[in-house]
Amino acid sequence: MRTKLLLSMLLCLSITPVALIHATPPITTPELALPPNDVLIAPPPATLAFATDEDLRLPSQYLAGRVAVRLVLPESNGLIDPSDENWTPDQIEQVVSETQAALDWWRERLPAARLAFDLVVQTVPTNYEPIRYGIAQEGLWISDVLRAWGYEGGNYIEQAYSAAFDLRDQRGADWATTIFIVNSARDDGYFADGRFAYAYLNGPFSVITSDGGPYTTRWLRAVIAHEFAHLFGALDQYSSANVSCDLRSGYLFAPTTNSMFNNCGTNEPSIMRELITSFTIGAVDVSARAQLGYRDSDGDGVIDVLDTTPTITLTATGQTLSHRPMVELMVRDLGYPSPVQPDVSINPIQLVEYRVGDSDWQLALPVDGAFDQTREVVQVELPLYDGEHVVEFRAVNLVGNVSAPIKQTFTISGLGVAPVYRLAPAFIQEQTLMVHVQAPPETQAVEVSTRRDFVNPLRLPYRSEIVLPLPNELVLSTFTHAPMLYVRFIDAAGLPSLVYALPIDLPEPVMVMIPLVLR
Repeated sequence: MRTKLLLSMLLCLSITPVALIHATPPITTPELALPPNDVLIAPPPATLAFATDEDLRLPSQYLAGRVAVRLVLPESNGLIDPSDENWTPDQIEQVVSETQAALDWWRERLPAARLAFDLVVQTVPTNYEPIRYGIAQEGLWISDVLRAWGYEGGNYIEQAYSAAFDLRDQRGADWATTIFIVNSARDDGYFADGRFAYAYLNGPFSVITSDGGPYTTRWLRAVIAHEFAHLFGALDQYSSANVSCDLRSGYLFAPTTNSMFNNCGTNEPSIMRELITSFTIGAVDVSARAQLGYRDSDGDGVIDVLDTTPTITLTATGQTLSHRPMVELMVRDLGYPSPVQPDVSINPIQLVEYRVGDSDWQLALPVDGAFDQTREVVQVELPLYDGEHVVEFRAVNLVGNVSAPIKQTFTISGLGVAPVYRLAPAFIQEQTLMVHVQAPPETQAVEVSTRRDFVNPLRLPYRSEIVLPLPNELVLSTFTHAPMLYVRFIDAAGLPSLVYALPIDLPEPVMVMIPLVLR
């Protein structure tokens, strides 16, 4: 995996100039044309050389899921350069609003990407006045800003990677990136080298002047939206960027088939080709979407980068004091394969289930108490009695994709023959929930829950007819199909049974009169 990443970075460098490859699109007037060199390629984080398969995720590999965005407004303090630019509350409010508008624009463009942005705004002191410098000197003030956060080690690119990784972890996000907005209100909106906006391909950051160069503050949101796409792998498409049709980028390594440079044959409006009109009409072409990871190859409504599959492995077996087998399962969601980047999934595991023979599927819970990660460890005591049992295990991820099942045979002795339990569908009678069951008379208890995970079940002494108050879930909910009640038995030795799922027969709809209170 690590080898694939390093080779991919060398491939990128071999097909482009060493650092700078594209420009922010010019607006239509010829005198505002820009030099074609405003997208950079950063070396991979040094930490990847020591990474395991579990921590190969880069800051911004594809545009989907939850994204933490740190908006940094450097504030010069006059210690090295004169402090010519100073943020005012109105300027800060305007820049934050423009950034949020750009993020909202992307969320609306990519509805199947499950995008949610977490914008963190920070004004950070620096000894430099950033607008005085160009790309070649960006490390001076960027490193100064990052040191103010406590990131001391390595060069400024490594500092930026560390800041992104920490932000991602702190905010519980799938990805993280940084946008530096440099105050240019008293300048002409350009850096010293004539640039006004640039970004590193797939991160870790972008840099933009507060005036957006020739686009002015009126279209700053469009500039930010364009540069943001670079942070997640999209390339430029306008002619002066010199991006050929077959130049590939992004997690899916998609070609730039809408480029104007060598007449690719398409002429789709796109934010990567022209800013103002494309932003206004919400245009992103197919190739740019693919470079961002937004492609649905099999047409199932789930984009490729989210169309992942879990895998499940039986890692340990043992026996509890009751002599029932205890199994440990390692579950992992496998990332959609990338030709050039580490394979990464952001789909958490949603369910781990097992079944004994032809029983209902049983829910097994993770050791940390919640299904919220792409990797989970599950331990479960199998409710088995004497005999040979084939147990099947499977996992389900967030998009509903199911792992290939694994099977294991367990031979049990010393616990006796399995009790016979019989259950009838539950039904509602006069605002109570009625359940009829049959079990051996020495059965200690019956546990019932409206939740499949059996959190806080109601435990009752065993009897064949169980009368329960009507649960709030049934009173307050509207159902498209029959709700379920979950039941398990505690035998004479205190051992729990499998969980049985009972459909609840609902009565015909009745009208409930609620008093109207006028105020």
